[in-house]
Amino acid sequence: MKILLVVNYYYPYISGLSEVVRLLAEDFAKQGHEVTVLCSNHDKLPAEEVINGVNVLRAPIICKISKGTVSLAFIRKAIKMQKDYDVVNLHLPMLEAGIISALGDKKKIVSMYHCDIDLAPGLINNMIKGIMLKMNTWGLKNSRKVLVTTVDYGKHSKIAYKFEDKMVEVHTPIKEYHRVEVERADQFKRIGFCGRIVSEKGIDVLLQAYKLVAEQRDDVKLVIGGDYQNIAGGSIFPQLQALIETENIKNVEFLGKIPEEKMAEFYSSLDVFCLPSINPLEAFGMVQIEAMLCGVPVVASDLYGVRTIVGNTGMGLVCKKGDAQSLADCIMKILDDPEKYTKSHQEIHDLYSTEWCVNAYLKCFKEVMDHAQ
Repeated sequence: MKILLVVNYYYPYISGLSEVVRLLAEDFAKQGHEVTVLCSNHDKLPAEEVINGVNVLRAPIICKISKGTVSLAFIRKAIKMQKDYDVVNLHLPMLEAGIISALGDKKKIVSMYHCDIDLAPGLINNMIKGIMLKMNTWGLKNSRKVLVTTVDYGKHSKIAYKFEDKMVEVHTPIKEYHRVEVERADQFKRIGFCGRIVSEKGIDVLLQAYKLVAEQRDDVKLVIGGDYQNIAGGSIFPQLQALIETENIKNVEFLGKIPEEKMAEFYSSLDVFCLPSINPLEAFGMVQIEAMLCGVPVVASDLYGVRTIVGNTGMGLVCKKGDAQSLADCIMKILDDPEKYTKSHQEIHDLYSTEWCVNAYLKCFKEVMDHAQ
């Protein structure tokens, strides 16, 4: 099968969405499919290269607006290339989705709708959100199938709910981490987070929650992993540093970008992993599963889609979105009785695995391909 994946950002840019596409593309290639990823050239990268068996094409951009890129070449290539592939897999939200799907081959298009767009209030941002909503709605309307990580999120999405008749749950590919033994230099209970250092992740809420926990016990430490330099739309690292200083919050460590080969060690070093995201840009949160595979219980926000992982596994607790006290209470409950919230690696793997996800994608692709012929 010849598969074209279209996404705005791809490796070496790291985000939840870009990692999903990378894992999918590389697994498709391992299974013998011819796979091409078309993305924007957001950072003076090679225009074309092969990465782990995947053909990566990067279209030049005109400029960047907020978290997105503007590229006419990206649109032209996405439309022109469709004739050479059996299936075209668009990854939304994407500003260009409406045009690419309308002028492309609708019989071949399968759209993965990752999340709703959500930007801070303001004249420009409100205009961007309005355009994005229209373009993504147009893109889903022109798609043969609409994939979502959870039906829970899809049914509550601002636009995906309109296409429930062609909605398919596929969750996301999962990196196969295992718990490793980690020697600790201290006796602190480690509360952790890993992700982009941006506002929607709710890291400020986590800091406030951690402060509440630290007021009740003196054996805790907060470790925060994630890139805070090369972030589309900008990082909130300076604001978080200011909050820590103003609130006099002790024992907080920013680790920066954690190398892939160190991720299992990072997760395994934790006693609790937190995903305190506050808006629908977080639709699934595969980092939860990665932590669970390393034996670490999770506290996650009560967001559509995100909450389903703790609900399905029983390996953690769900806290109120944006509520530091609720997050702190959940962290305390897990620290006080970790065995209650711990499941085996196999139990988590049986519910969430890359193999299941990839097979769900390929099943959809084959149905679309057969129908198009």
